[in-house]
Amino acid sequence: MAPARSSGPRRPETLLQQSAEPVFLLSPSGRLLYVNPAWEELTGASWAELSQRDSDPAPGGGVSESGTNGELLESFRPPPEAIAGSPASTTTLIRRADGLRLWRRLEFWPHRDRAGRPLFLLGVARPVDDAPTAPESPAMRLRADLWRLRERLIDRIDSDALVGRGPAHRRLLEQIEAASAVSQPILIVGPPGSGKRQVAWAIHRRAGPPDAPLVAIDCEALPPEFLERELFGLPGPEGRGQSPIRLSGRAGGSLVLGDLLALPRDLQRLLVEALRAEDRPAPRLLVTTSGDPEEALRDDRLIPELYFALTTLTIRLAPLRERLEELPLLAQDLLERANRRRMTRRLGFRPEAIEVLLRYDWPGNLDELARVVDLAIDRSSGDLIGPDDLPATIRGHLGSAYLPPAVPEERLPLDETLERVERRLIEGALKTARGNKSLAAKILHVSRTRLHRRIQELGLSGDPDAEPSDLDASADASPD
Repeated sequence: MAPARSSGPRRPETLLQQSAEPVFLLSPSGRLLYVNPAWEELTGASWAELSQRDSDPAPGGGVSESGTNGELLESFRPPPEAIAGSPASTTTLIRRADGLRLWRRLEFWPHRDRAGRPLFLLGVARPVDDAPTAPESPAMRLRADLWRLRERLIDRIDSDALVGRGPAHRRLLEQIEAASAVSQPILIVGPPGSGKRQVAWAIHRRAGPPDAPLVAIDCEALPPEFLERELFGLPGPEGRGQSPIRLSGRAGGSLVLGDLLALPRDLQRLLVEALRAEDRPAPRLLVTTSGDPEEALRDDRLIPELYFALTTLTIRLAPLRERLEELPLLAQDLLERANRRRMTRRLGFRPEAIEVLLRYDWPGNLDELARVVDLAIDRSSGDLIGPDDLPATIRGHLGSAYLPPAVPEERLPLDETLERVERRLIEGALKTARGNKSLAAKILHVSRTRLHRRIQELGLSGDPDAEPSDLDASADASPD
């Protein structure tokens, strides 16, 4: 007897269409093949619109991550474990076009044909509080942590650029909040590449209106006359201070003055005068330096009036080697920003690669880390960056802390050093003159009497003098 037929729909696609859970299908390579109405409702995007906007259609169908699809589809990217054929889950942030941002747990179930070849991945989006039915992907955990942190940063300081964790990072966020609430100049101190400009940008974003201008001037890169014109107006006694370009203007803007200690002392005095003026709208002044302001004050490279005007609120950034607990998140953040900039799709780092990064001492700080991530993207071919994709200098720990100690310079008393040099010169001249002291004195441009005296004082011996000649006489007559 044939089994009784159900009166309900039998086609799998129809069943998926009727599912109340957001369901989607992916190709073995991760390309989106199908979404159901619940998925469209969740994301606010329709399958028809996604297909229409696709700038890189695949021969086998589906929607690529190119163009405007990228940010949304990146949220549904499968973990490498699922691509390899094992069930896996991860937490993701869905960024809708209407600005709504939703957290969901994604589960991926690989399916194969009878020959064991991958056919497709079945994906389901569930509330994050639901217990997972597939193992969590270790490879995606760092990405999920980063996305959560970015959301908190946007809520707190209106910027997701200052990634980090731990007490030092919490202190930095508190200082940014305090700095954005006052109008006094802010001094940001940190080693090169430590993120001083990003801190200045975060203060500007949080303090002013969204359209407030920000102008950055590098004191080290610009000649003094150009700095004077940009900061204080036209040069000369008549123009100086009369029509300042950067230090006046619409309130709410910010001026970032980079490399403070490269500002000449006369311009430092003008800056103090400009800060004391009360008859003009002034932008927020954010000053950065890689040097030590206290040492510069002692060395007279920074005038006291400017030092005290700028150090009311000082933010100090630690080098990366003192913030290694933040490095995995920082590396992931730089990787994802590089992906967007370069249109690449690296997913993250293998644990072994993170271990290599943690053993390096990073003399170039965040700037060096960004360069290393870019190089690793160029060298890698898979979703995850491994240790072999990192530059050899990183794998060999060739940072400043690992360089061999410098050979100590030999230090000799000045008199002893000069005596050694003089002895060698006299010996060389005597050898050239074959023991003829008169000729040796001529070579050394001294009198024969002086040479003879120095030979005795230095305990040198020479061959007996040759027969006197006109040359000897002229040498004896030469001035001492």
